[in-house]
Formats: sequence, C-alpha cells, structure tokens
Amino acid sequence: MTALSIQPPFPIFTDTDGSPLENGYIWIGTANLDPQGNPIAAYWDAALTITAAQPIRTSGGYPANSGTPARLYVASDYSIRVQNKNGSQVYVSLNDNAFFGGGGSAASNATGNGSQTIFPVSSVPKAIYINGVYQNQNTYSVAGGNVTFTQAPPVTSVIEFLF
Repeated sequence: MTALSIQPPFPIFTDTDGSPLENGYIWIGTANLDPQGNPIAAYWDAALTITAAQPIRTSGGYPANSGTPARLYVASDYSIRVQNKNGSQVYVSLNDNAFFGGGGSAASNATGNGSQTIFPVSSVPKAIYINGVYQNQNTYSVAGGNVTFTQAPPVTSVIEFLF
C-alpha cells in the first residue's frame, strides 16, 4: 500500500512568533532578485488566468483572494518575500519553487516523535512543513546533511522536506 500525505487545502504562513500571519504581505518576484522590486505575475488559479495583485494580503495565515483563503500559482521559478502587518520581514527566498504546488520539486517525509530534533536530509530543503504548516527558517538550521529544529516536532507529526 502506498502512503499518501494528508494536506491542508491551502498553505498557511505564520508570523515570527508562530501565529497565523494576519494582514501580512506576500511579494512574488523574479528568481534571484528582490521580489518587492522585481515582481512577476502571480495567479489565483492553476490555469494562470486570474492575476493576483501584489502585494498579496493574508488573512488568518492564508493568502486571501477577496477575503477567501486561496492558493497562489506562478509560471516559473520565483523569489518570495513575506512581511507581517507592520512590514517586518518574516521570510525571504530569492530562488524558490517549492511553494504553492511549484513544479519539479522532490520531497521526503519523516515522522516526529516529540523528542527528536535532528533529521537527516539528502540536500538543503527549500521548504519544510509540519502537518502541512510551513516552518519559518528561524525554527530550524541545516548543516552536515541534517535539519535541526529548535523544538522537537510533535508526536506522530508528518514532516515534509521539499527540495
């Protein structure tokens, strides 16, 4: 039997304190460039027909399209900047294609046991999710082929490393 990962219907962004990002800003831009100064088209649909105006606002941690949680799509690799409602940076990546169903990304999974903080990985993850919730980069470090979390993932939690 093949194991299937249960995913939430929408990605969630958290503030630096781990709470859902409320009234935050998401900027999507040209890969390897500052996304705020070099935006690219982002879309609300996989057909790439409904353009998302930037900055994309968040509600309850979700990208919000007219107040409703939604997914974001792009046609290429991209950079991303996430800011909280005060404009403080929460996350930035200048070359990221793992979010929002980005193409071609590989993944590996692990299961939390409530005490383990170090997990071996095959390469540096572009993103990490625990039970479908995106983990800010300040909650882990990567060195020597391992991801080390600042806090052990909960018992039976699904940890997804996206490469």
